[in-house]
Amino acid sequence: MLLSFREKEAQQAGEDLLRGIATQLYREGNPVYMIMGTDSYLSAKTKNENLQDDNHIVYISYAECTSPYFLSKAADIINEQTMSLLYRNTKQQN
Repeated sequence: MLLSFREKEAQQAGEDLLRGIATQLYREGNPVYMIMGTDSYLSAKTKNENLQDDNHIVYISYAECTSPYFLSKAADIINEQTMSLLYRNTKQQN
């Protein structure tokens, strides 16, 4: 909800909080990736059942067709942070 505020400070606090949550989940071994769209819950279910993937991402469906701008922005922030952490970890291992 902080991302929906007009005040830039509130938006920044929301962004920092989301990055922190994504980072904490990654550190706990549960990186998350937010998806939306028609039947996204089915896609998330299928992807989460695949235990053979290397990155152990937990996919979370947050909307079927549409969502408020701030929710889509929140998902983008979480996804960007998760992918950044996964990329950095992969680079360090190579």
